[in-house]
Amino acid sequence: MTDESQTPLMCHSPRIILLLTSGVIPVLVFFSKRRRASNLDDFPTVGCSFGPSRYFSNFYVGAFRFLVGAPGVLKEGYEKYGSRPFKVATMLRWTVVFSDPQHMMELANAAEEDLSFREAMKDIMGVDDALNINVGSPDHDLLAELLKSHIARNATKIGDEVQDELFTSLENVLGNESDDWTSIPALGTVNRIMVQTWQRFFVGYPLCRNSEWCSLVAKIHKDVAISSVIRRLVPSWTFPFFVRMASSLEANVDRATMLLGPAVEACMSEVDEYSVPNQQKMDFLARLVRRSAGEDSLLRNITTRLLGFTIAVASTPSNTFTHALYHLATNPEAAQALRDEVDPIVQGEGWNMQSVAKMSKIDSFLRESARINGVSSLGFFRQAMRDFSLSDGTFLPKGCIIAVSLPPFHRDTTTYEAPDEFRPFRFSDNPEHNMTTITPQWLFFGYGRHLCPGRFLLTYQLKVMFAYMVSTYDIRIGDEWTSRPPNFIFGEGIVPNLSARVSYRRRQPINDTH
Repeated sequence: MTDESQTPLMCHSPRIILLLTSGVIPVLVFFSKRRRASNLDDFPTVGCSFGPSRYFSNFYVGAFRFLVGAPGVLKEGYEKYGSRPFKVATMLRWTVVFSDPQHMMELANAAEEDLSFREAMKDIMGVDDALNINVGSPDHDLLAELLKSHIARNATKIGDEVQDELFTSLENVLGNESDDWTSIPALGTVNRIMVQTWQRFFVGYPLCRNSEWCSLVAKIHKDVAISSVIRRLVPSWTFPFFVRMASSLEANVDRATMLLGPAVEACMSEVDEYSVPNQQKMDFLARLVRRSAGEDSLLRNITTRLLGFTIAVASTPSNTFTHALYHLATNPEAAQALRDEVDPIVQGEGWNMQSVAKMSKIDSFLRESARINGVSSLGFFRQAMRDFSLSDGTFLPKGCIIAVSLPPFHRDTTTYEAPDEFRPFRFSDNPEHNMTTITPQWLFFGYGRHLCPGRFLLTYQLKVMFAYMVSTYDIRIGDEWTSRPPNFIFGEGIVPNLSARVSYRRRQPINDTH
């Protein structure tokens, strides 16, 4: 088992970050029009107090403060202004932040031609630009449509195949024979497992078990993460230069295109060479190939679109699981309660969607971890495509970026008792409050028009993996930590600690835990 970790730009290229934030960025920001708070003077500014928001010094100080301490900035805004929206500087743009439930529901249900989710995410994540994906293509949203329809038509089959791949990946990466403690980098190991598992869904067997393909997907994920960070730090006209300097994205995509070629050709010719024996072919890639037309049907374009979509889907489960793993490793008393639930269910019914659905404590543990940590302090990003007014008269000028602050919903004292406290079984006695339940107080999978279409599959994967690890291994936090490792904050992003390790061994009798 190799000891590898896929981490963001902060760890892979610290000198680049230092260069950007300390010397290059101030100059570039000064000449960037995107820093100006045009038509946003009606929204109070949070995070900086050095004069009018149009001043360069005010913007840059606020942007840097948000970059390194976004949760604190957002808390300051909520405590000061309550349900009133405010604006924060997020490096090269001002973002208008909402925290009122009525505003959230209006934003979530607004028409795409008024408040665009796609345009906001294109600008914020930079995946399309990094991979040179043609956003003007009529088939640009094809992958999202295929995801919805493919899961809806084949839910049980997909669940079985993802579960099979997950168990295979867990055994390959972790094994289960040793009684000795083995130390692993938590986030990097979880990323490896998740990459292989999700590739079974996207490209099928046997490519999902090709070590070079999985390694390339992980590298491209890292390269795009680097690009996303750079995109937040520099004006668009300097973006290609810094991406080439900081990553090997183009070369990695070239090689991935070569590896995907045979599978795409097989789909085109309808030669089913990529089947697991005695099983029907996983046909997501086949449906993508057959539905693509024009330039979108070219091999490289299929590759970049598939990789871009994989990246958008795969980061959330990796971070969510690692957050929960850190809680488990520092709450050993919870492990036995989880095993008392999992063991009899698996012994009586095996591993399947019906049996896993009965694991309410597993579900509660994961939901509580996601509530406390999340993967972002902001959600519901939208870009105003025209001048737009909400029902209370709040005016959003064309082009502005807006978002919703999530902590006021997930840590609401009127909804959650002791909301800042991690209570692993907070939801276990209430089946209406599971991971996939959608309410205005639980926004992990979104709300309204852009509700996550893969939330049931993602939740099933998380629950199976967590239950399997609980029932198979003893897990503890690395010796260098005496409590849960702190999260890594970069802007609104919330990432599990990048360097923390956990130790595991084959599950021992209850009286031998040390």
